[in-house]
Formats: sequence, C-alpha cells, structure tokens
Amino acid sequence: MLSNWRVGQVLNALVVDRMPSGNVLLNVGGREFVTPLDLPVQAGSRLQLEVQKVQPQVTLKVLGHSLEAAPSQLTQPLSKGPLSSAPLFSADTKPASLSTLLTTLSSPPAQPALRALISQTPALANIVSALSSQSLQAGALSASALAAVIGRSGLFNEANFASDRSNRAIASSKSHLAQLRKLVGELPTANLNSETRASISTLSELANAALANLTQQQLISMPQDSGSQRWCFGIPLAYEGSFVDLNMIVERDETGVDSNSAEAIWRVDLSLSLPGIGPLRVLVTMQGREVSVAFNSDSSKVRDLVDLSFEHLKERMILSDFRVKSITAQAMTEAPIESGDSSTSSSGFEMRA
Repeated sequence: MLSNWRVGQVLNALVVDRMPSGNVLLNVGGREFVTPLDLPVQAGSRLQLEVQKVQPQVTLKVLGHSLEAAPSQLTQPLSKGPLSSAPLFSADTKPASLSTLLTTLSSPPAQPALRALISQTPALANIVSALSSQSLQAGALSASALAAVIGRSGLFNEANFASDRSNRAIASSKSHLAQLRKLVGELPTANLNSETRASISTLSELANAALANLTQQQLISMPQDSGSQRWCFGIPLAYEGSFVDLNMIVERDETGVDSNSAEAIWRVDLSLSLPGIGPLRVLVTMQGREVSVAFNSDSSKVRDLVDLSFEHLKERMILSDFRVKSITAQAMTEAPIESGDSSTSSSGFEMRA
C-alpha cells in the first residue's frame, strides 16, 4: 500500500493506539504502521496526512485532525486548516503485524540485544517459539495447513471462549501475544543498561502493534446487517529466512440473492508481496460449483508459471467437482478482466499477459 502513495497525495488516518515509547499506531486504508508523532493525539483521533516524500522512506505531514471523531467516521471529510504544530514524520513501511514481530526477532544482525534478552528469559523464549510455530511454511503450503493457521490466528478467540472451546483460544496467536505483552510489562528494568531497556521497549511496541492489527481484523470481520459476511486474516508466511504477510479476505455475499433460486457468492481475495517477486494477488469467485480465478502479478516469471500450470490447475479443479468459468493472469497495473472482455482467449487467459 505504501509503495502506491504519491507525493502530494492526502491520506485519511485513524490513530489506533499510542505506544508507551510515544510512537503511535496509525491505520490508513485498513493497514497499520508505527511512527513517531509529536502531537497530543489519542486513540480514535483522525488525521489528514500529506505525502511529502516516498524515497528513501515515506515522509508525511499532518494537515488536520479531529479529536472527537469516531473511528467509524474515518471516510468522512476531515477538518481543514493546518495545525500550528504540524510536524513532518517518517512512516515505517512495514505493516505492524505478527510478521513484523517475527521478522525482527529472526534477523540476527537487526536486534542483537533483543535476541539476547529473549534467550536469557525462558518464559519469553517459550512464547516467541509458540508464535513462530503459528506461521505458514512456504515449502509446505496446503489447504489443511492454511485452515489450521487461520484457526489458531486468534480471530475467533472470543467465540471459542464463549463456546467452551477455551483450549483453542489459549493456543492462539492472540493469546500468545497477550501473554508476551504481559511478560514484557513485568520485566524489571532498574538495573538494566540502556540497550536492554530499549530492547524491552521495542518488544512491547511490536507486541502492542501486532495485537492492534489482529483486533482490527476482528472488527472488519464483524457480522453485517445485510446478511453478508467477510473474514479478514493476516497470516505470517515463513519465506527465505524472514516472514511476510499473507493477507486474505473471505467474503460471502448474499446481497440481492433469492435463497429459493440462487446460492450466495463467495469471494477470496489473497495478497502478499515476496522479496524478488513483488506483489501477488489472487482473486477467487465461486457461486455454487462455478469458479473463476484471477492471478495478478507484475512479475513475468509468476505469470509464466501460471501459464505453464494452467491445464494442471484446471484439471485439479474439475476433479474436485468445480466448473471452471475462467482462469486469468495479468499485471497488477492492468484493469480487472470482465467476463465479456474481447481480449480474453477462449481458454480464459488474458492475452496481454
């Protein structure tokens, strides 16, 4: 998301939380990041930010804010008029998520004091190990592995507690993050050097940010009055020595569907960004047994791989009793393919790919 921002662009941001270190957790367009902000804003405040620079890192300027604005009003116009103390600040381009925490802890040169603190504190080491085990492994992806990680993500924690499935809730990422935050808060700091105290502050900030990110996913996944439903997941994927966010939205759309004549439409929107490959997005639409799949990537290697595996993928879907309506591959920057697009071949592939 941050890579798509342009100089001069104005963004609407929600203050999700203020960290003990003084940094704030901001939400822009459904994604969170932590940044320093020298303004007396609290959770629930709304900010209007102007993009000042995008290289070598994103730099934003505060244009306006409203302290009384509710989070649900984020899309409404913000107050105009610049603030007298409107500062410039730089945004961390990594989303504030469990993947960010795990990547920080797994990078040997990045946080040596932090890694030493964890290795010398058995309780912390056990929780970090448990959190690492909640990730998907890139070399062992399967439907069952994905379902297991989603079940342990913490998205359903409250439902599991309410339904007497506390064992599932206790073993989830959300419960482990809450334990991590509690343990870090109880660590004695009086006789520690400045580097170790900074490591404790970093770990606390990462745990708070990951919990806020998961809470945001739960809010997005609340049932809708229309009868439609969507579930939002952010899952850490272990890839080439670090962790990346595998973001997925599953949506059941019953808007305008007559239950006597048609089935609900299911959509799965899966996206991630891999080092050396870039952004990848897969959109799956299903109604009844009829399925359409669209791959989006700016990498020609990825699109070539989809091309080569097209017949195999189609065959697997047919053997699973699906009727394949279309399978398409295109660049991220191209417009979505409509079913009646004349540029698509009879096999369903977008010709420009």
